[in-house]
Amino acid sequence: MTERNDCKVTGGSVEIEWCAQERIAIVRYGPNTNLTAPDGTFLVGSLQGWIGDDGEPFSVLAFARGVRGTDAAYRAIASGFFRKHRDVAGIALLNMGPVMTVVTEMFRIGTGIPLKAFSEEAAARDWLATTRARR
Repeated sequence: MTERNDCKVTGGSVEIEWCAQERIAIVRYGPNTNLTAPDGTFLVGSLQGWIGDDGEPFSVLAFARGVRGTDAAYRAIASGFFRKHRDVAGIALLNMGPVMTVVTEMFRIGTGIPLKAFSEEAAARDWLATTRARR
């Protein structure tokens, strides 16, 4: 059996689990979540602590059904981080609503990060694995 070095943190309406072996952060949002600056700081701080400075590829799998919106401060924090890591990161989002679909597409274009929306977790994980393999 493979040993996993996982870590789980919770802040506000988000829970993030880091799976070190796969180098994937699994993000789960609570219902009716509007992401603000503290949420962005929490996400980025958690990811920075886990990914380190070695430039190794990593992924984010976000269950985004509960997300209703983001504010400008959240987008600035998150996009700044992912812009710096666009060559080593990929993001898959699951079950987004229509507003978040538009926000996410603007985020993808603005950061240049590989990002794709999915309705099924297996397809999202397959895409992330393929994306990591190319890096």
